[in-house]
Amino acid sequence: MKLPFELALALRYLRPKRTFVSVITLISIIGVTLGVAVLIVVMSVMTGFGEQLRERLLNFNAHIKVAVNGKPMADYRRVRDTVLLNEAVAAAAPFIIGPVLVETQPDGEESPQVFTPWVRGVNPVLEESVSSLTSTNSIIDGVFDVDGGFVVGLQMRTMLNLHVGDFLAVHSARSFHEFRAAQEDGREAVLLPDDYEVRGVMDAGLYEYNEKFVLTSLQDAQELFGLGDAVHGLGVKLHDPTRAGSVRQQLLDALSPGYVVTTWEDENTQILEALKVERNVMFFLLFFVMIVAAFGITSSQITFVVQRTPEIGTLKALGATGGQIMQVFFAQSFVVAVLGLTLGFGLGLLALEYRNEFLLLLRDMTGLEIFPASIYGWQELPSKIVPGDLIRIAAGSLFICLLAGVIPAWNAGRLKPVEAFRHE
Repeated sequence: MKLPFELALALRYLRPKRTFVSVITLISIIGVTLGVAVLIVVMSVMTGFGEQLRERLLNFNAHIKVAVNGKPMADYRRVRDTVLLNEAVAAAAPFIIGPVLVETQPDGEESPQVFTPWVRGVNPVLEESVSSLTSTNSIIDGVFDVDGGFVVGLQMRTMLNLHVGDFLAVHSARSFHEFRAAQEDGREAVLLPDDYEVRGVMDAGLYEYNEKFVLTSLQDAQELFGLGDAVHGLGVKLHDPTRAGSVRQQLLDALSPGYVVTTWEDENTQILEALKVERNVMFFLLFFVMIVAAFGITSSQITFVVQRTPEIGTLKALGATGGQIMQVFFAQSFVVAVLGLTLGFGLGLLALEYRNEFLLLLRDMTGLEIFPASIYGWQELPSKIVPGDLIRIAAGSLFICLLAGVIPAWNAGRLKPVEAFRHE
């Protein structure tokens, strides 16, 4: 099949030659390739981070939380039965959460350390159906035994230099209230803490949770906060977490006034929105790489037009129209863009496939760890390829590259034969 003469001539001009123009063209293709590859890698990694973060947030937290506005929930068993009637609800478990003052009890000459974590009281049997906290996979040292003991986070263990079997002195809001009440009544009182043994160390997968949360049993938490038989709320797991918004309204309609229902998205709005904004900002910033590569295409095409000016005059004298001349040089931009896009997609997907091997090699050679596992909590760099992102990258890059060739092609098309032959 014969090609249109505009495309055939464009391909002929693009044949590799030992000229400065060929070098510029090669640099233009490499620029497009690198720009597309960087966009694919960064957007896929950012998407992978977002997916992993959502997964870990859902593993640690319930999809929906039900609480009473401003006070503990005394009739949580009845509320739990009502919540479980909803077909979208998979499970529900009571919880207690609140801040405490923790003091270590070191041996020898070491001074005690003080920290203010959040205690989360759970029913191990019911909590297993709502979150992954009680899973053996999250326990990296010791056992999950919260009856009269604590399970602390990985970062908290490091900060306080804790070991399984150590004891913590815990001052709760109840003990402070009792001490204040005794002072107001004129009675002598001593602020005595509750002692809890460190039974296990967990890795929730998120630095903030590993640093600030400790787990104990529901009964111990009720005693710490003086709740009696009440709890702070119910954690609810859904069959489909994406339906949390609609199910929240259904639960509000089913429960009596005074109850507050929040979703996992409500509690993590800031971090989810920040991740979304960062992802969009990274896309637009890195897209300027494509604009820089497009300037390379413009530069090479301008050089082509100047170099081929006599030939443009000959073609015009033989009857070629300005539009046909424009198509010749516009086709060159199109070919360069397609080559760059194809190579960029190949390089980007290859880099994603071997991303972890590259990071490991970089760490071994230089000692530099770009994504420390101690901070991000991922042993491997996550990534997820979204077809929609690939389409956006391809369409946007192709448009920018073609736009870069418009001005040189237009200048070539408007040349007059007489002016072209004057260069001879």
